[in-house]
Amino acid sequence: MQAADTPSGFDPGDYRRALGGFGTGVALVAANDSAGRAHGLIINSLTSVSLHPPIMLWCLANSSAVFDIFTQAQAFSLNILRSDDHAVAQQFSRRGADRAIPPDQVITMETGAPVLTAAVASLDCRLRLRQPMGDHEVIYGDVIAYRTDPGVDALGFFRGRYVTLKSEE
Repeated sequence: MQAADTPSGFDPGDYRRALGGFGTGVALVAANDSAGRAHGLIINSLTSVSLHPPIMLWCLANSSAVFDIFTQAQAFSLNILRSDDHAVAQQFSRRGADRAIPPDQVITMETGAPVLTAAVASLDCRLRLRQPMGDHEVIYGDVIAYRTDPGVDALGFFRGRYVTLKSEE
């Protein structure tokens, strides 16, 4: 929705609270800057677009301090955080925080993008398409490789709080 399309009386704060009623997983997207340093950003706008071929999408705010890093990257990883990764989630979601990921916390897979060493699942992606949409950039990626740790609970976010997402198995 663009500013000209915003209904009168629209309250962005109320809108954010309404969206908070939709629980999500917490993921960290990671990419290298032009100097090869790994950077991370917490996202909850992670969606599987297609299984055949495997395509994912995520959204990046135009106002993000790392906008240039992530919009210039030709490869990135999507990492589903573990239930005990509150500190990681807070560090990489804080405005103005250092987004560099220490080298000992990443590996690479097929694309060369940084991948977290510890995650419930990681998707190694090659950029497919970037699409401006409102105050965000929608970024699509082809999944080139993935890995998963099915025995680990995931970190979730619901109504402004972190929650644990558990498997019934």
